[in-house]
Amino acid sequence: MSGTTQPGRDGAGPSTHVWHAGAAGRAAGMIARFAGRMREAVTTGDLVRLLDDGACVLGFPYHALVQHADLARPPRHLVFLQNYPACWVETFARQGLHRHDPVQLLASRRPGSFAWRDMPRLLQLTAANRQVMNDALRAGLGEGFTVPLHVPGVRSASCSFAVHPGEPLPVDSLLAAEILAHGIFSALFDILLAPRRRAIAHLAPRELECIRLMAQGKTDWEIGTILGLAEETVKTYLKSARERFGVARRTQLALAAVSHGHVSLDELVTWQ
Repeated sequence: MSGTTQPGRDGAGPSTHVWHAGAAGRAAGMIARFAGRMREAVTTGDLVRLLDDGACVLGFPYHALVQHADLARPPRHLVFLQNYPACWVETFARQGLHRHDPVQLLASRRPGSFAWRDMPRLLQLTAANRQVMNDALRAGLGEGFTVPLHVPGVRSASCSFAVHPGEPLPVDSLLAAEILAHGIFSALFDILLAPRRRAIAHLAPRELECIRLMAQGKTDWEIGTILGLAEETVKTYLKSARERFGVARRTQLALAAVSHGHVSLDELVTWQ
């Protein structure tokens, strides 16, 4: 969810953030004021208030810590903490603008944070991408800054901070904003996301080996040959794993194992 991509003010060019010692010191002071509250947060309400207060102190009237999804048909347990203009959130959901939002697209592709004005040099923007930004600007979102938030096997997320149209981006606050975003998301993960991932029973080593080979396209016979197991034993291991994840098909089992961090995508790539 995004806003303007205006170039740097006064011909200053790209706004890639470089923090000097003074800015870093101020950022440290800002974060120190919230560190204790972050450690004490035990509910999502605590984190919502902390994000609201932190963004305000850092000079951002708007913020959105969200997992990327179709807001018209949101998945269960979607992380969606934001105070964007209501008209923009409604338009974004109704028109399915998640498909064209360049902020979410870029945040899903890179680990590093970025100012919105820098997107034209980081991403080849389409007409639809630019239209999203222009519409967001008219809805009341000015310049912004986004922090990608990635956890293996978890839906992509990001935390964006924005100012009113015509206001300058508070560049000395960007480092603190990045630290705040990661801290809030980490706490949200511990409260909301990690418990559901831990609910899946631990996979036995042999089950995990069978899943990895299965996901690489091996048949039960081939898996048995590689691991020195009878084909029926392989079938038993995979059946047990499917039951633990609550899935019926081999493809679903592979996706579930990746989603819960038992298998990495790199382990499944056999064609490179």
